[in-house]
Amino acid sequence: MYDGIVIGGGPCTYNPEPIADFFDIFYIGEGETRYRELLDLYKACKKEGVKPIIGCEVYVAPRTRFDKEPNIDNHYYHLILLAKNEIGYKNLSNLVSMGFTEGFYYKPRIDYDILEKYHEGLIALSACIAGNINREILNNNIEKAEEIALWHKRVFGEDYYIEIQNNGIKEQVLANQKLVQLARKLDIPLVATNDAHYLKKEDASIHKAFLNSQDGDREVDSFYATTYMMSTEELESFFDEKEMLQAAYQNILYLYHFLQNHLSVR
Repeated sequence: MYDGIVIGGGPCTYNPEPIADFFDIFYIGEGETRYRELLDLYKACKKEGVKPIIGCEVYVAPRTRFDKEPNIDNHYYHLILLAKNEIGYKNLSNLVSMGFTEGFYYKPRIDYDILEKYHEGLIALSACIAGNINREILNNNIEKAEEIALWHKRVFGEDYYIEIQNNGIKEQVLANQKLVQLARKLDIPLVATNDAHYLKKEDASIHKAFLNSQDGDREVDSFYATTYMMSTEELESFFDEKEMLQAAYQNILYLYHFLQNHLSVR
């Protein structure tokens, strides 16, 4: 099923990093069918020399997953969840399924209640500028951002990471300054990641067509124009504090190797 679409073609110089799906593949409403699709994708990746990491970028409701009031509860947050073992995979499946069956409002959404209940076996990353901490930082609510970070640290312990990204976007640069300070203050490790929505830089026009098919005609702004899978050198060019970046790189590589050795789909 997935043969021929796993690899985009051509040599790559990218460091390994997790690629998280947006909710879909873990929805277990279709039971065995969905699981077999996951197996097919996993095996196709292995066949092409790609080492898959099972994870999902989930949407978190601003209040609870049961609240569905217009102009309030449609403003959800992003969060990265990675399965580090079989328990984590099962819990991730439960979370995503409940996001569809209980929390769906514009998008499938979970909330902090079930996230705390099903956190075992999962690694959490604070996500992109659509993440809860980033949103509070950009709204200058630093105390609230710290409160959110501490909640995740309490729940996930050493399996919680603050994520920094830089695709040359102003909001990312502003958020990163505070994220680094927050991570140091709260003793939470940093990871550097690449916010990638498509594979190659020249695919921006294709991505625009995809977005237009969903939302009608719109321009590919500076955000979507740079959200491709950058090389290590390109990523490094966007960060100024090289010592901080090196530590964040080492952490993401540690996660990569850890996950490769602790979760296997047969």
